[in-house]
Amino acid sequence: MPADLLHVARQRSPAVGSLVALLLAVSACMLWGIHSFDTSARWVSHTHRVLAEIESVRSALNSTESAARGFRLSGDEGLEAAYLDHRPEALRRVGDLARLVADNPPQQRKAMELRGLVVDRLAQIRRTVELDQAGRDGDANEVMVTEGAAMNRRIDDLTVEMVDVENRLLVEREAVSTRDAWVLTVVVVIGIFVSLAILGSLLSMVGREARRARRLEQETRNALVTLEASVGQREHLAEQRRILGAFAGLLHSCQTVAEALDVAGNALAQLVPNGAGVCYVMRASQNLLELNALFGTHGSEFPDAMRPDQCWALRRGHLHAFDPTRPTARCEHLDGLPDDVACGVCVPLASQGTVLGLLHVSNRLGEPLTELQRAAVESVAEHLGVVLYSLELRESLRVQSLRDPLTGLYNRRYLEESLPREIERCERRGRPLSVLMLDVDYFKRFNDEHGHGAGDALLTKIGQVLAAVTRGEDIACRYGGEEFTIVMPEAGLEQAAARAEQIRLAIGEASITYMRRELGPVTVSIGVHELQVGLDTPQTLLATADRALYAAKAQGRNRVLRSTLPSMHGALPGSAGA
Repeated sequence: MPADLLHVARQRSPAVGSLVALLLAVSACMLWGIHSFDTSARWVSHTHRVLAEIESVRSALNSTESAARGFRLSGDEGLEAAYLDHRPEALRRVGDLARLVADNPPQQRKAMELRGLVVDRLAQIRRTVELDQAGRDGDANEVMVTEGAAMNRRIDDLTVEMVDVENRLLVEREAVSTRDAWVLTVVVVIGIFVSLAILGSLLSMVGREARRARRLEQETRNALVTLEASVGQREHLAEQRRILGAFAGLLHSCQTVAEALDVAGNALAQLVPNGAGVCYVMRASQNLLELNALFGTHGSEFPDAMRPDQCWALRRGHLHAFDPTRPTARCEHLDGLPDDVACGVCVPLASQGTVLGLLHVSNRLGEPLTELQRAAVESVAEHLGVVLYSLELRESLRVQSLRDPLTGLYNRRYLEESLPREIERCERRGRPLSVLMLDVDYFKRFNDEHGHGAGDALLTKIGQVLAAVTRGEDIACRYGGEEFTIVMPEAGLEQAAARAEQIRLAIGEASITYMRRELGPVTVSIGVHELQVGLDTPQTLLATADRALYAAKAQGRNRVLRSTLPSMHGALPGSAGA
């Protein structure tokens, strides 16, 4: 430190200490004066409250006596209510008075004596009212004149004594309050002048500091030269943020995992020059990760699959870096790879507590990634994990919306969406298309005998059979209840009827197990109809196949019946609950 700055610093510390001590002393005096004045003012206010409470006791007692007298003379119920209301008021007031003078034992004794007199006086008033109500007016007047007058004089004498004491206290306390007010005024005036003096000293000190600041300004200008050296790094950081922002916008618009990985690879190629990265995606079984190349490498150096426990990043749940020049742990899935390939970071791809994959990024020059590059890779991994989770959830919801949860077959909604498309495709290619309508025979009786749980087990078994015996291009759906529909593109009536017979036999031979019991066998009836080009619509195609199904039931069930009727252009038949 320069000699002049050292000299200023040595002078400043004692000066500041003296100023602070003086300011604290003045502040303490002011607080003491304010406290003394506040205490005196509170005692004066307390005396006024005591005087007011004494007057309130007198007023409440007089009001009670007046209401009682009026009620005795007039018998007015309103005066009776007023009398009953004033009685507890007098007792409450004398109780408040006793609490107020608790700090003054002589006054408190008088207050307790006054309370006893008030209780006795209220008892006399009540007795006069009771005598008057009993028709003993003379006795009531005698009590009022003899006993009441004497009791009132004693109460008046006692209250006068208490008022005199409080008036003397009031004079004393007002004198103390006036004195404290003057003291406070003097302390405040002194405090103002001292504060102004302190302020002047501080301003002088600020002036000296300002001059010192001007000297330091030149040093700051020199420091700007050093600061300009960091501009390049700052621009690099801004470019990195721009790339990450564009990447996030593109990534959250991806509709497939392949698109998301491609976008992530392009972003990493810009963020990590001379870098190389691979991505492993977790299988649904959560026990194996499969390789997907990202950028800068074809992934030939890396194993095609790995277990989650082979990576430190997946074990610990956050980024893990490997540097051959430092004693860091090497992931098992990197064993056998050259050091320049393995030197990098592993970052888990996770979202909502679910591990979705692993991202490994390295520098092809064999150098460790910089802190900025690590942060960029972590940001890419975070966004990629969220998007992979979103795509997985979206695919799961899409499948759930198109599948019947009980049988695993497509639902009626999917049938209504796909049937018009298949009809149009087959008509355009000149190929046939057939529809099978299948219904379980005596399903209601099966439910009644074995319960709805057994019925669900039966429908689940039929779904498994249909999934096993239909072709890959067929569309097997649960149409509703115990009725199923199979759309067979590029299959004529003969081929569809043969497949229907195969389905009927497979279901008849199927074994249904429920609650450790073998149930069945069950049979099905199937109606088959081939698309009549130019005549059938999706609705009439289903309706005609359904008509053939009902004809099969009418002919004895457990059979396949081809449609020989013209297409129906009306509503579908009702449920075949038999």
